[in-house]
Amino acid sequence: MTDEGQGSVAATSGLARRLCALALLAASGGLLASACASNESSLFVRMRMAPTEDCTVACGPSEEFWTEDAVDAAYTGSHTATLLVGNQIVQRGDPDVLRTETSRVQLYEAEVRVADLAGNPVTDGYVVPVTGLVDPGTSGDAGYNCTQVLLIDGATMDSLRRQSAELGGGDIEVVATVVVRGRTLGGQEVETAEWSYPVRVCFGCSRCVDTAPLSCCESSASEECQELDEIERSCSGQRGARDCRDLGQSCAGHIRSFGL
Repeated sequence: MTDEGQGSVAATSGLARRLCALALLAASGGLLASACASNESSLFVRMRMAPTEDCTVACGPSEEFWTEDAVDAAYTGSHTATLLVGNQIVQRGDPDVLRTETSRVQLYEAEVRVADLAGNPVTDGYVVPVTGLVDPGTSGDAGYNCTQVLLIDGATMDSLRRQSAELGGGDIEVVATVVVRGRTLGGQEVETAEWSYPVRVCFGCSRCVDTAPLSCCESSASEECQELDEIERSCSGQRGARDCRDLGQSCAGHIRSFGL
């Protein structure tokens, strides 16, 4: 989303605070005060899930996770990761009195900022839509579900690509900071505390494989090209071998096409 989206989020938050303040002045009890208070512990980001060998993801606090990502900006225009989100809101449903469960949280957006290791922003932050329904916890344990978040958008990746090219393709280390927002089925707005995750971005540092004959890079229509072995791909967040047939040109031609 654009800066207009961020402005609308800020305006909405400001309005909510003003309405809450007016409600507090009008209320005589302390119950409303606790309802208006910000609580970043109800919803939280736990970790970045690790994809399996076939690049699928299993969601759950006991599944494998990563502590950093590494991407090559020569072969990806943006970068998305699957995050595990937890919900600690107390269950309220009760079938004995026909009370529906209102503590499930429907995730709807994430706000992302990308900065260097010194905290300097790479580009403006952005807000992106997300999806996922997170159940409330049981017996003191949080409920969990996964959501995909755009950690590095196109504009940010362009900036990092240029920076890496100026360093001869070397790593640019950044930190993506994420706030995930949701709404309970009872209408309560909730959001996570800031969650930060490191990503290393290079330009052209991955191994790229040209076919033999080289003409197959541009077109795989001939029988000779179709019989060539496939290059094993890597999952998003990893640097692996690249196949020129996925690029539609030779590896060197693809790198030159950026004009960096």
